[in-house]
Amino acid sequence: MPTEARDAMVGYLEYEVEVGAYTAQKKRPHAAREALATLLRCDVEEVALLDSAQAAWARAFYSLNFTSSADRILCFASEYAGNAVAYLQMARRTGARIEVLPMRTDGIADVPALEAALQRTTTSERAERPGRTLVALTHIQTSESIVQPAAAVGALCERYGAVFLLDTCQSVGQLPVDVRALGCDFACGTGRKWLRAPRGTGFLYVRRRALDEATRSGSTSLFGEPPLIDHSGAVWSTPDSYTLLPDAKRFEMWEADEAARHGLEAAAVVCRATGPARNFAHATRLAARLRSGLAAIPGCVIRDAPPSFDEEVARSLGAARCAIVTFEAESTLGVRSADLHSALEARGISVSVSPSTHHFEPAARARPSVVRISPSYINAESEIDTALAAIAEELARLAEKGA
Repeated sequence: MPTEARDAMVGYLEYEVEVGAYTAQKKRPHAAREALATLLRCDVEEVALLDSAQAAWARAFYSLNFTSSADRILCFASEYAGNAVAYLQMARRTGARIEVLPMRTDGIADVPALEAALQRTTTSERAERPGRTLVALTHIQTSESIVQPAAAVGALCERYGAVFLLDTCQSVGQLPVDVRALGCDFACGTGRKWLRAPRGTGFLYVRRRALDEATRSGSTSLFGEPPLIDHSGAVWSTPDSYTLLPDAKRFEMWEADEAARHGLEAAAVVCRATGPARNFAHATRLAARLRSGLAAIPGCVIRDAPPSFDEEVARSLGAARCAIVTFEAESTLGVRSADLHSALEARGISVSVSPSTHHFEPAARARPSVVRISPSYINAESEIDTALAAIAEELARLAEKGA
């Protein structure tokens, strides 16, 4: 967490202790929405503040008016687990059809397959029931390094009148994200990852047309009201009626952690000031150094992209490779990722473990869990080298212990 975010939170809490919660909120309002709107390149009225990326994603997804098997949810095989189970629940509740689209052999979303799926909706169906197809994409999967071609997906959604829900949990703060250029109707994100903001902060971008269409009389599109509201997201206009706020704040609830939102604002300002493009370039250089070093360690298998992934080909398709690095040594040395995680953690090296079961494809589910390392723009090459030395030592020790 940047010092600016910590200081913003502590300063606000000290002021709240001095004057009380209501006075502090009134006299020291945060500007987190404004800071995020600048970072995302959208209007402040299109930003809602939530307490996590998953909460933000769920508010968007469950606001959609799925009603029958005529409605479709198109997603890719690399979908995030938290989103996938929501699709299954929605299909069970409403009969909406889930179509899981394939990935290319290099791990990039098969955009032509998406277009073919969108074309299966006839012109007459689109005219009678516009916007009844949702296209959902996870910009970067939690255990993969591939930045999926969101702009290409967004262009197809625009062409065929589909709703586009983009999960940017792993991308905002790591690389430049321009929601208008990507063409998404919704985008969700978290503060606690690449933005380096406090845990318990998240946000939702809601495109202006989605806000307007949800309240347009006679609309037959998927856009609908938030799945839950209170008196901060809607006006109790008469004893038996309410009116939603015209902006994305309709997706928020009244109670919130004001100190955390001050921290989120500060972190977003720092990210913008340091430059997302520059941050991304530095972090990806560190990730490349890390992958190169891991490849030289006996038994290490890099798993964040298939062996056939080629960065030049990826760029030509609108994709890229990010700073997430995952690997395993269970398939070669019999060393479980959980054991390596514990050993590295004991040495002060921060890594995590990602399970293989978070995938639609049975073959991917059969692979071992992976260790994930995510170099940030605040890291140095010397830290990468220290981590590599520790990984080599601990793998050798654990392999010998298990022999």
